[in-house]
Amino acid sequence: LNKHLPDSPTPFDSTDRYVTASTQESAFLDELYRHFPELLHKVMESSYFSNLVMKSIPDARANEIKKLQGVAGDIFDLPSKYFTNTSYDRANILKASLCGITSLHYASSGGGAHTNSMKWSVRQVTPGCIAWAAVLAIFLLSPDTEFSSTGIGKRSMISYKDLFFTYKKVLVTKWKTKRIVQIVTNINHYIFKAARPSALDSAVPEDFMNTIDHALMALDMESSD
Repeated sequence: LNKHLPDSPTPFDSTDRYVTASTQESAFLDELYRHFPELLHKVMESSYFSNLVMKSIPDARANEIKKLQGVAGDIFDLPSKYFTNTSYDRANILKASLCGITSLHYASSGGGAHTNSMKWSVRQVTPGCIAWAAVLAIFLLSPDTEFSSTGIGKRSMISYKDLFFTYKKVLVTKWKTKRIVQIVTNINHYIFKAARPSALDSAVPEDFMNTIDHALMALDMESSD
C-alpha cells in the first residue's frame, strides 16, 4: 500500500511473480490495482486509503470466517458438536462463501443479490481463492478460535500465512498443467454449474464504500499474505 503502480508491473498471474522479492512486490501491486476500480486508483497511494484498507480487511475476513464456522459441520459432513468453538471440502468452503450457506443444501442459481459471487461478479475460481479455502479448511479443523492478524494460530501455532503463500505459489506456477486444469474445471462446475451469467453481470456496487468493501473482500481472499 501507499506505492505507485509500476509502468510495466509483473503480471499478478504470471509464474515470474515468484522469481525475486522485487517481482513479488510488483505483481502484488498489479493484483491490488486490478482488484480496485479505476476510479479509486488516484487515492490508493494516500495514507487515508491504506488506513482504511488495514482497518477494514480484518473485519471483513472475520465476518466471512464466522459465517463458515457456523456451517463447518455441513462442509465436512460431521456433527456440529465438533465445531462448538465456533474429496470437496475446499469446494464446499468456496461454495458457501461465494453462493451463500444455503447453497450447501439446495441447488444454487448463482446466489441472490447479496451473495459474494454477485457482489464481485465472480464466474470462476482463482489460485488465490483455492489457496484461501485450503487454509480455511485447516483453520476450521484446528483448535484456533479466531484468525489472528499475524497469520499465525494462537493455540495451534500454525503459520496460516506461510501455508497460503505456498499453496498459492504452487497453483500459480502449475495453473496450466493438465492435472490442475482438471481440478479447477471440476471445482468451477461444482460451484457455478447452475449460475446465471445474466444475474452475475447485473451486480453493480451502489456507492464508493460498497465498491471498496467488495474489493477488500476479494483482495483478502486473493492475497492474505
